[in-house]
Amino acid sequence: MNMRIALAQVLPVWANPAENLVRVDRYAADAADAGAALVIFPEQVLFGWDPSSTAGAEDLAGNLVRALARCARDHRIGLVGSIRERVEGGTRNTVVAFDAMGRTVAVYAKRHLFSSALEDRVYLPGDTPAVFDCEGFLFGLAICYDLRFPADFAGYRAMGADGVLVTAAWPEERLHHWSLFLRARALDNRLYVAGVSYARGRTPIGAYAGASGVADPDGEFCALAGTEESLLLADLDRQRIESARQGPDPARWTPEG
Repeated sequence: MNMRIALAQVLPVWANPAENLVRVDRYAADAADAGAALVIFPEQVLFGWDPSSTAGAEDLAGNLVRALARCARDHRIGLVGSIRERVEGGTRNTVVAFDAMGRTVAVYAKRHLFSSALEDRVYLPGDTPAVFDCEGFLFGLAICYDLRFPADFAGYRAMGADGVLVTAAWPEERLHHWSLFLRARALDNRLYVAGVSYARGRTPIGAYAGASGVADPDGEFCALAGTEESLLLADLDRQRIESARQGPDPARWTPEG
């Protein structure tokens, strides 16, 4: 069993959710036309990642969530988008997954806030993993800095996930870490790890340089974007997962002899 996913590598228009929604809609349409069952957008795609701002925060019944759901429904495609979620006591950096009917199927709040940029002083951390099914594949969700925490990915493997989708705003200066972590998390857990980040450009927060990619269960990239805005397509193969899991498991390796 195979399925096609799409990663929309874009640079958000800063603090302009209306314009960014137009672009989300266009990329979702392109992904559907390309035969993808699911399209994933970068972290805070509607605003641009800003660890000091909670402008536009809303609850899960808000206008932006409804607009993302409508986009998924209009184009008959699963969609993973990102909002600033208003919750009791503050705001969370949250991704929401919708099915092709526009129904919410998973909500995940970033568990590991980027303290170096003081994100933890403005946002509340999430505390639970989230998984959802799309065409028979079970996906976990993670956000940017979460990629540095291998236990989270091992937890998704234990939950039976076939892949983990990572939405990010990964800085250009640490791009080599990004590629390394995507491959390592995939290899360690014998699953697909798809990471989508910002295309080349600058925001008031920093510089970005693309490199969105999908690492397969053997820790190799089966799809890799360049630096510019693009729609990256990847075909996931369940047999690749099963085959990789029949071999040595790096997560359970012990010395011999």
